[in-house]
Amino acid sequence: MKAICSYAKNSYIGILRGLGFFIFFLTISATNNAQENCAPTDGLEFICGVNQAEDLIRIPNSNFVIASGRISDSEGQLYAIDKNTRNVTELFPLNALEAKLNTEMFGDCPGIINIFQPHGISIQEMGEDEYLLYVVGHGYREAIEVFSLMINDDMPSLQWVGCVEAPDGVERFNAVTALPDNKIAVTHLPPPGSPNRGAGEVWEWSNRQGWKIIAGSQMAGPNGIVASSDGSTIFVAAYLGTSLTKLSRQNSSQLIQVDSTYSIDNIRWSDEGELLLAAHDRNCTPSQGCSIGIIDSPVTHLLKANPENLNIETIRVIPSLDVFPIGTVVIDVDDEYWVGGIGADRIAIFR
Repeated sequence: MKAICSYAKNSYIGILRGLGFFIFFLTISATNNAQENCAPTDGLEFICGVNQAEDLIRIPNSNFVIASGRISDSEGQLYAIDKNTRNVTELFPLNALEAKLNTEMFGDCPGIINIFQPHGISIQEMGEDEYLLYVVGHGYREAIEVFSLMINDDMPSLQWVGCVEAPDGVERFNAVTALPDNKIAVTHLPPPGSPNRGAGEVWEWSNRQGWKIIAGSQMAGPNGIVASSDGSTIFVAAYLGTSLTKLSRQNSSQLIQVDSTYSIDNIRWSDEGELLLAAHDRNCTPSQGCSIGIIDSPVTHLLKANPENLNIETIRVIPSLDVFPIGTVVIDVDDEYWVGGIGADRIAIFR
């Protein structure tokens, strides 16, 4: 039976690879069409040909931004965007190097997959032009999929090297942040329809100790997360509770929490050491959920927060546009802000 399953799985992968050239030409056609309809509007410029870029992150010490894109609930892409030329390159599944499981770091991973929906992403620098890319993945399994990210001759490449499957009790991961010593922290945001929808917490993983809940991290729908550079502190957005929390990983009593009045999605560090937040007007509550769908939110609030006291200021408010209905993440790239979002084939840019 195992041999039959293995044959079927390998045949399925072979078919997908056989379709690669066809999909490649379709991607080129779609990208070219997107670029032709990529004119600035409402004070925004766009980088088109990036399908539903839910999350964005800079690759340290490089010219590149990584974007996680969606096709469906179980499929999606990972892109690299050159900040200077604005050229978009698909790194996964197209153009990815042959997968190779790192058994030393991810020995419990059950095996390679070539299709999943990417969600939150985080990067850990391992050496000069060498990184690990952690990707929240949905679909075939609920897990953090891990890639070796290399930059050779000023071109990035991805190779799948492992995974960390969700522990019992986690229904759906949302965002991930890399920690020192090859650890990660991940938010658990139960999906709509779950009896646990108004709850959630932050989980921490290491390949020596496995999974554990970070004490004091329980909140209403944890969404975005980033860690301080030394990993001692995490910043978490409670999407269903409209709050931003600063929490010590070692001492849960050292906690600061502020109410933003908005549902905060992803969190990123700015070059100036501030927290950058993308947030929505969705009238969410832990007990009743959200009164409107995320795509129907009338505006995206782009905010910044002081990491010491969590004081929040508004950077800009972007109205919902037909070509860019909702933003889910904002990063700074030199003198520009880049905004990723869902329901769109592009990234929005403003200065």
